Amino acid sequence: MLASLWKDLVCPACSRSLFPAGDSPNILVCFACSEKFPIVNAIPRLLPKMASGLPSSSNGAADRNQTLQSKTAESFGFEWTHFSEMYPEWESNFLDYMFPRTAESFRGNRVLDAGCGTGRHAYYAAHYGAEVWAVDISDGVEVASRNTRETGARVIQADLNHLPFRAESFDLVYSIGVLHHLADPEGAFRYLLRFVKPGGEFRMFLYWAPEGQPLKRLLLKAVSALRMLTVRMPHSLVYPLSYVPAFLVWTCFVWPYRAFRRIPMLSKIADRLPLRQYSCYPFRACVNDQFDRLSAPLERRYSRAQVEQFLKSAGLVELNVFANFGWVVFGRKPVSTEAAA
Repeated sequence: MLASLWKDLVCPACSRSLFPAGDSPNILVCFACSEKFPIVNAIPRLLPKMASGLPSSSNGAADRNQTLQSKTAESFGFEWTHFSEMYPEWESNFLDYMFPRTAESFRGNRVLDAGCGTGRHAYYAAHYGAEVWAVDISDGVEVASRNTRETGARVIQADLNHLPFRAESFDLVYSIGVLHHLADPEGAFRYLLRFVKPGGEFRMFLYWAPEGQPLKRLLLKAVSALRMLTVRMPHSLVYPLSYVPAFLVWTCFVWPYRAFRRIPMLSKIADRLPLRQYSCYPFRACVNDQFDRLSAPLERRYSRAQVEQFLKSAGLVELNVFANFGWVVFGRKPVSTEAAA
């Protein structure tokens, strides 16, 4: 695969073609801007200087965003390295995020997984017959590469704001649980749309701001207060600490939910319990999510109206927003400018 992989990629800094270095097959070169990118462990590392922690700007806001991005990459690199498990439950989880798409609908599609983490979504998209390009800025690409090795998915280390692909080259671009952790989610969203073919689909999952759920709002306030401390702590300390809220979630919500569901008189109460979604997954999946919540430097939450405006402002058509313990949001890129009018 590596022999021809470079033909599908462009320089993330200037969008010109990449070529193998004559003296090393494990280096890709852009002759237009002289950038060089290594291929390490069969993974192209296509991070331009501006995204790899090197000074690139004298603008204060840009530097702050770059520092935040670096911290975010470090946090998720630690997370995906320590929560690398592939569970059978991830298949139904993926199809829930992709609804109403079916497994058969992926066959023959060219798909971009923008922020692939451990590669659990990329695994199933590729398994269903799609040509999948899975991208992440963090060192979690090592895990994603291992987890998707048998599927043919192509894993790239790259920045979602500087992607190494040609415009309008994917039938489906999805970003699940990623954009709400970025300094400029709407800017990243609009940038990712460049890579969707006319008539293609963009899909994302965003955290929701609970409406009419006082208990959920109270829990979020408690977590937000705790985050003021934990985002400053070493990840090696946040990791064991994450078991504490996970155990509380299991004790206060998951076990009661499972018990109440067996009693007809209490089933309606069970369906109103927050965090009941973890009843479908192993305990470690809950620990993973608590680490994510406590360690990610930044998180944003959105109302339904806000996510609908996200799509409308970009000119997408066939807009859809549905609740799945957050917002699953998707729309289609118009085939022509007239279609969007």
